Amino acid sequence: MTSGRSVPANSAPIRPPIYIAPNHFADYLSHQQHYCLFLDIDGTLADFTLNPKDSFIPATTLTLLQNIQDYGVKMAAVTGRSLAEAKQMLVPLSLPIAATHGLEIDFEDNESNNMSVSSVNSAELAAIKQALIRSCLRYDDFIIEDKPYSVALHYRQNPALADIAYRIITTIVKNHGDWIVKQGKYVREIAPKDADKGSAILTLLKKFQANNRLCPIFIGDDITDETGFIAVQGDKHMTEKSRFIKNNEPREDSKPPIKGMGMKVGYDGTEPTCAHYYVNNIFEVTVLLESFLKFCQQRPTLSPKLSGLTEQEQVALPLIDTNRRPLKNTARPLT
Repeated sequence: MTSGRSVPANSAPIRPPIYIAPNHFADYLSHQQHYCLFLDIDGTLADFTLNPKDSFIPATTLTLLQNIQDYGVKMAAVTGRSLAEAKQMLVPLSLPIAATHGLEIDFEDNESNNMSVSSVNSAELAAIKQALIRSCLRYDDFIIEDKPYSVALHYRQNPALADIAYRIITTIVKNHGDWIVKQGKYVREIAPKDADKGSAILTLLKKFQANNRLCPIFIGDDITDETGFIAVQGDKHMTEKSRFIKNNEPREDSKPPIKGMGMKVGYDGTEPTCAHYYVNNIFEVTVLLESFLKFCQQRPTLSPKLSGLTEQEQVALPLIDTNRRPLKNTARPLT
């Protein structure tokens, strides 16, 4: 069966990620460091269902995220879903959302306008959608997800259709040079070439870090999350700049490379990942977030001595608490 799942071509050499026991996640964190969270939705916060429209984030998880927010932790959702769907799933939370793989960004503040793709050729997208509908008429188990800036073909109801889905999507995209195929779990999606979760995360992180240097943590489960892992970890091969930075200028040369945490959900060794860490499933994501909340509850207020340091001096601080001992054989330095 053709899976077509692979890590980005510009990724670093692959080495297996390290398992983090979710209830010991705090052992990897430092009280002298501020953190921010970037969270995928499907497969990370919400279980997969045969029909994507039936998926939901449990109320207990939403409450947990709200409690973390109440401690001043900045967080954002980074998802392949449309902005409207993502907002609906996250109610009653109020947080920034990078939707449609970063094509739509809602900063959720009073200073920035919602930002979305303005360069998508709507006529071309309409033609792509019509071609996909015609190609799928014979197959009852396909689900076509119509998004504002892309279109996805799901075959969750019948995984045996993977090869047919691949042929249909690749045949259509050959006629549209500005569009690419995005692959995921039981889904193929046709999207503009600049749809990229990694760039969206860098855009949000730049805004989050207006006053403090933050260590970003990104948790995701799918191939479309790989650019996000690369971005937060500061891997040298992540060279793409955010589309939404003014004039598309690169980040200042004086800024240090990001050394955050990329965490894959559901790594089983059969497929490579750029993430440095992993947990097994959605349940463990919840436990990990509970551990993170306890860390927030127990941490002292950042000392005036630290807040008075220059950014260069803060960079030298460890992102892992050197007074703690991570679990045996599980520690990978974040610096």
